[in-house]
Amino acid sequence: MHERTIILGGGLAGLAASLYSTAPVYEASNKVGGVAASDTIDGFTFDRGIHILQTQNETVIKLLKDLDVNMFEHSRHAYIYSFNTYTAYPFQVNTAGLPFMLRARCLWNFLNRGREAEPDNYQEWMYRTLGKGFADTFLIPYSEKFWTVQPSEMTFEWTGNRVPKPNLWQVLRGAIWSRQTNIGTNVDFRYPVASAGYGAIASAMKKKVTKINFQHRAKTIHTQERKVIFDNGKEVSYDTLISTLPLPELIRICTDVPDNVMEAASKLHTNKIIVVNLGIDKPNISDKHWVHFPEKDVSFFRISYPHNFADNVTPKGMSSISAEVAYSGDTPPDEEQLVKRVINDLIRVKALDADASIKLTMTKNIPYAYCIYDKHRKASLQIIHDWLKSINIFPTGRYGLWTYFWSDEAILSGKSTAEKLLKLEKTA
Repeated sequence: MHERTIILGGGLAGLAASLYSTAPVYEASNKVGGVAASDTIDGFTFDRGIHILQTQNETVIKLLKDLDVNMFEHSRHAYIYSFNTYTAYPFQVNTAGLPFMLRARCLWNFLNRGREAEPDNYQEWMYRTLGKGFADTFLIPYSEKFWTVQPSEMTFEWTGNRVPKPNLWQVLRGAIWSRQTNIGTNVDFRYPVASAGYGAIASAMKKKVTKINFQHRAKTIHTQERKVIFDNGKEVSYDTLISTLPLPELIRICTDVPDNVMEAASKLHTNKIIVVNLGIDKPNISDKHWVHFPEKDVSFFRISYPHNFADNVTPKGMSSISAEVAYSGDTPPDEEQLVKRVINDLIRVKALDADASIKLTMTKNIPYAYCIYDKHRKASLQIIHDWLKSINIFPTGRYGLWTYFWSDEAILSGKSTAEKLLKLEKTA
């Protein structure tokens, strides 16, 4: 079989690329969405890690409207658990409930920030931008848990609107009295009304895609012949290939890869996440959306309460918790033991009653989670992308571009790649 263009991967970027190009999608699993998919069991729906739509991009908003994806609109109820206290997010403007000397240190360091040399890494950026107090108390320990690498090993080009940067008045006010302050990009956000959870977005996109081939995992890409062999034995030749696969996986299955490209791919890293999901036989166990946990003696870096995103993702009269645990290396933690530890930690931080009736537990391992911005990333991407372009393979999405995309940005990247290829075809 021959196709002018094919798309590998049925996540949001791949689906968007297909919507705007009509090219067929080849997806390894039996459902769409990738990390933006959701899983339903016994009436409980869980996303694969917390997912919300926080975009103001009119193109994305119009697309979802055209796809009939109805959305709840929420105002953020997010917190940080530190020093045995729940503090409103962001930490930088809500320290009033913390020990006085800690608040004084954070405020003093914030007042005196910016005297350091120009930053060379993420840790130095935190010191210079927010002060050593906030960095040492929350940002650095949370970063270590979340990214699984030292912030001194990371660059800071990704920070942009990802890390809230308050002004002096906001910091001072938050140190004197506690109140949630509307700073950051996710103050207001949207979430699908459908019981399918966040995965409803991918499901709606799927209905408009011309053709999706499920359970087609690419096994080998013959780069000279421009042919993909799938693990089910099917072969498809192409003129152009759009890939949303993680770059290390894409390079691994390509033939005739230059040594420098192989080496570059080996230098790309992500953190990995196991999501521990609990269904609780009790209504409204919390009114929070999510909570960050920077302290090392707590297993998870973040928990969320899916029942507060949509009222139909749990059976009536029940609640749910998703706890995200990051890990590095090739061997994930023992999931049975991890579930026990997560439950114990939830009880210890008073997020779950000790006598709570847990109706369901399930885990989801995400081996490619957030792409790590280390000193090797930029140069490695240049080498890989240049080679792929020379053989008519166009990567897109979070893992194809190896970037810190939110879901709206993944959709836009798939759209952009499709439109770029259509333009090239017209001028060819």
